[in-house]
Amino acid sequence: MRALAEFIMRGRMQAAVVALIGSWFPLISPATVAFVSMRRGTQDGTYVLCWALLPAVVSLFVSEYGPMMAYITLAAVIATFIVALLLRTSSSWAYALVGLVALSTLSAVLLTVFVSSPAEELVKILGNILSQQGASSPAHKALEFEPTNTLVLGFVAYVLAWNGLLSLFLGRWWQAMLYNPSGFQAEFHAIRLKPSQAIVCLLSATYCLSVGGDYQVWGSLFALPLFIAGLAIVHSSVKQLGIGRGWLVLFYVALMLFSPMLLVLYSPLMVMLSIMAFMDTWINFRARIKPRS
Repeated sequence: MRALAEFIMRGRMQAAVVALIGSWFPLISPATVAFVSMRRGTQDGTYVLCWALLPAVVSLFVSEYGPMMAYITLAAVIATFIVALLLRTSSSWAYALVGLVALSTLSAVLLTVFVSSPAEELVKILGNILSQQGASSPAHKALEFEPTNTLVLGFVAYVLAWNGLLSLFLGRWWQAMLYNPSGFQAEFHAIRLKPSQAIVCLLSATYCLSVGGDYQVWGSLFALPLFIAGLAIVHSSVKQLGIGRGWLVLFYVALMLFSPMLLVLYSPLMVMLSIMAFMDTWINFRARIKPRS
């Protein structure tokens, strides 16, 4: 990873090559855009962004999956680029998290402009994938249930938010690796929402989760900043107490075991983390922990 980060920083052309080729690998292309944008600013970031968008633009005309997948790819890279610039100017992960959720929501809503029925388009895409893999299920049986547009748009927004978040984490880690060792860890451990941000996230998530059904994934999306802040509290506490990384491994194993659908639907443990992050806005748990000498 260090060699890749150093190659990206050699120049705009090298970064553009990684952004272009990296579109065939998870996170590499948007992480490269975020890395260059956070380190070198808008001009270089825009140049690399154009190359990162090129494969998705081409797929709009030649892909057999229709415009939906290409649009999601375009939205993911552009949202990551905008939030990377926000993080560069504000140096606040709280603003970056809230901005990422807002952009993901906007991107999902705008999807209806390009795709008249996202639910039908998703079933069609899954049907094509199954047929290419030799499955016997036709397109209209690609899913065991008929999804609604509300559910599909919420899922798209949630995927965009996680993709942008992981890309930002990777890009920031590259930046810290080359220019500020341990800087990313310190930033992550210090993530803490402002009271207004925490209130808006909690109220939005509570409403969606109480309605349930197709809106539950929207609740997971709106609670994402609180959830990440809760993870930051756990990581920071483990380091301050000096109890070893083994506890973090056990924590993530428990999180995955008790979280249905890979964190898409909220579990009791995720709710506890979000509530803890909400309370931390006023209590500041990390400041009350005495580090072990």
